[in-house]
Amino acid sequence: MPYWDLDTAMASMLVLLTAVDEGLGALYFGIFGRHVVAFRTAFGVPEAYTPIGAIAVGHRALDAASPSLRRGRRGPDEVVHRGRW
Repeated sequence: MPYWDLDTAMASMLVLLTAVDEGLGALYFGIFGRHVVAFRTAFGVPEAYTPIGAIAVGHRALDAASPSLRRGRRGPDEVVHRGRW
């Protein structure tokens, strides 16, 4: 992997963490295939660059309990695998 890809991934994570620290919601999403042209057009990305992803930032939704929590927490023996699967 080129170093700049890793540098970009780390910088993206910092942006996401900073958004959370500021009480915002944020997400990273990849840009693939036919969507690259639409993304370039919408955001003025020059042809010399290939967008691979973007970060969306906004006000987060109010917290709501996940329906999966209704079953209760599983014990460590159910979710931790030590030396086996």
